[in-house]
Amino acid sequence: MYSSNKDKAINKLRKGYTPIEITPDKELSSTFKNIFKPFVNRGDLNFFFELYDTNNTVLKAWGFLGIYHILEGKSEIDEETKDKLQKIIVDLLEERNEIKYYGGSVETKASLREHHVRRLIELNHSFIFDPVLEYVRSFNNVPDDVVLELLEQVLSKSSDPSIEEEILRFSNKINDDEVAKKIPLVKSFGNLGQTIQLKHKKEINKILKSYLNYHSSESEKVKNLDFRIRELKGLIFEVGSLIDLDLEDETLEFVKSLKNPYNSLNILAEKYKKNKKFQSILLDKLNQNENPHFIVEILKAIAVIKDNILNWQEIVIDNVMKYQINDADLIEGMREAKLINEDLMISFLKEAKEWSLLFLREFLIQNPSVLNEWISLKNSMLDILQTFNPSEHYEVVKIKFILSLIIDLELKEFLEYNLELFKKLEDEELKKMTIFPILKFGEESLLLKLKDYMKSNQEAAKFVMRFLNKLERNDWRFYY
Repeated sequence: MYSSNKDKAINKLRKGYTPIEITPDKELSSTFKNIFKPFVNRGDLNFFFELYDTNNTVLKAWGFLGIYHILEGKSEIDEETKDKLQKIIVDLLEERNEIKYYGGSVETKASLREHHVRRLIELNHSFIFDPVLEYVRSFNNVPDDVVLELLEQVLSKSSDPSIEEEILRFSNKINDDEVAKKIPLVKSFGNLGQTIQLKHKKEINKILKSYLNYHSSESEKVKNLDFRIRELKGLIFEVGSLIDLDLEDETLEFVKSLKNPYNSLNILAEKYKKNKKFQSILLDKLNQNENPHFIVEILKAIAVIKDNILNWQEIVIDNVMKYQINDADLIEGMREAKLINEDLMISFLKEAKEWSLLFLREFLIQNPSVLNEWISLKNSMLDILQTFNPSEHYEVVKIKFILSLIIDLELKEFLEYNLELFKKLEDEELKKMTIFPILKFGEESLLLKLKDYMKSNQEAAKFVMRFLNKLERNDWRFYY
């Protein structure tokens, strides 16, 4: 019976292929949902191995798609399964037959190796490393997108020292004007250089300098690739700093010429933190710039080189307040640099501006335990809950902030105050914010108090029941 069903399934699958369930072709959508998915749900790897081993490109496409869905997220497989998988990978990487499929609403055509390479690299690297390395080593042409992706996403993330020579080999094969191919190669050097001690740094340095020199040209061909060239240059300086290449003059000139935010500025700062010229350029950039996004990146870098700047605390705090910054990474950097204290956070709460409350919210979400340590801040929040005056705009802003924090951090010790607040509120949205955490994670004793209040107040009882029914219909999703 199973064999008969399997044959019927194969005949259905060979009629067309889709990697996604919802497509403009209803028959393909049905095939995905009713034929393909049940075999995946059963974890039937042998069925998909058999599909791949046919000579039909459509069935091979379904075969590897099924293998991917079953093995995605797994960290262990038996040796027999691993052996079968690796033989398939060797074949897949050579498979240049084209497959047609819908990517959303658009029909797309690609070779099977191009189509499935992203899925391949998402599998556990211990399953795929050996056949990928074998394939890349045997590839003697100019690298294509598949080879470059395998280098960047799989091989360079290993600690195999032989990978360095493979990256170098392909770096010497590409043409000077192939910007798109240089980017994954530079990333590959960066990945590998953070796992092993590179042996050919001089050669790598020479290659990356040649990329910089070529793309400083004013040729029309270069101008037309301006966006990708900026990406390449920024990446070269980031990787050069991470793997300790000799690019000091070029890096300083690059930072000096920056006109837009560069999110690896703090990485450069780690390498050049003792360089006086770097420090001076950074401070000049801060004084000359009013772009808040750029200011954030500069402040992150200043937090790295802080030991060499006398008034760095004042510089960071003043600019955070001036530009009303609440960037999560900068907040974490400020915390690590001990720039955030209880008094500052209380002042942000009292100020009750949108940015200052967002800053405080981000900080507390990243560091929820401080509410147990900073008693004055906690008491300030409790005081706002107890003395809330709905006629004061800033009081409403503060109360919304505190109620959202109670929900986000599941602050059970605040819930007793929520119930009292609920009793005197008129605003429906605020009432929902007070009652939601009580219903979701309140202690039984508090739920009983709510129940008693509902018995004595019919309007409150109707409100709570309507809200509770809505929550249950929406799987307890609540937006505020």
